[in-house]
Amino acid sequence: MEAHVEKIDVVEKSPCLVEPRRFKISAKTDKPLTDILPIFYLALPASNYSKAHGSLSFLRKGKLIGIFSDGKINMPCFETDDEANEHLADLKNLISRAFEYFAQHGPPDPQLLDIRQKLSPLEIYKYLPKTNCKECGEQGCFPFAVKLANEEKTQECTQLKLSKYSGSKEQLEKMLQPIKLEN
Repeated sequence: MEAHVEKIDVVEKSPCLVEPRRFKISAKTDKPLTDILPIFYLALPASNYSKAHGSLSFLRKGKLIGIFSDGKINMPCFETDDEANEHLADLKNLISRAFEYFAQHGPPDPQLLDIRQKLSPLEIYKYLPKTNCKECGEQGCFPFAVKLANEEKTQECTQLKLSKYSGSKEQLEKMLQPIKLEN
């Protein structure tokens, strides 16, 4: 299997429902994306994956993107063709990195998918220091865990940087984003 996508073709351009002055696009890759949807799910924190429907949605650069196992891609609300093409080029690069990951590592461990799907504030809280120091900007560790679970918070807990919490930090990173496609 090749470790990249050769091209992504725009197959439809139509008015955006939210802002009619803008447009949305539907595009299609030159190969199916079935193998990389689970990789995307584990690599992109703000993503939702349905194996049954062969679909994944995620936020990227302020856009809610839908990709499907057959290679179909839906992207909303662009002002210019240049903006849409920039987002498609970024997505093509990300898809290629996911194919490279698959070529090197194979499919992700199903246990990682299970852990991610069961991720809850309580599960995250188990690995936080429980100092309620408020250095993260939240009222305590549990509200911070809720924000992490809802992907509203990306700032790190400063206490997890201490060596005594290194195991907890490692476990949280594995739970929240077990695969890294980007630095």
